[in-house]
Amino acid sequence: MAETLTFVTGRVKPDRQAAVVSQYEEGTAQGLPPAVEETLLLRDDDQLAIMTLWATRQELDSMLASGEEPFARRLIRTAGGAPEVHVFDVVSHVKS
Repeated sequence: MAETLTFVTGRVKPDRQAAVVSQYEEGTAQGLPPAVEETLLLRDDDQLAIMTLWATRQELDSMLASGEEPFARRLIRTAGGAPEVHVFDVVSHVKS
C-alpha cells in the first residue's frame, strides 16, 4: 500500500498560535504512533498547517473510524480555527 499525506490548515489568531505550538510539541514529545511516519507544523502569518505522512491509507482510515477527533484537526479547532482537511495519496516520495 502507498503512503498517504494529510494536510490540515486553518487560520489561527497570532495570540493563539503559541498554544498550538506547545500542544503540538507536547503531543509528539513521546514519539509518533506506528502508523505515522512524519509530521510537520507549518506557519504562514495567521495560517497554520499540519502535514502528516501516514504509512498507508488503511491506517489513516482505521484512525478516522475510531471516532476520536484527529490530533491536527483538534489543535486548530481548539485554537479558534476552522480546520480544512486535504488527503493525498503519495505518488512519489524522495528523501535525501
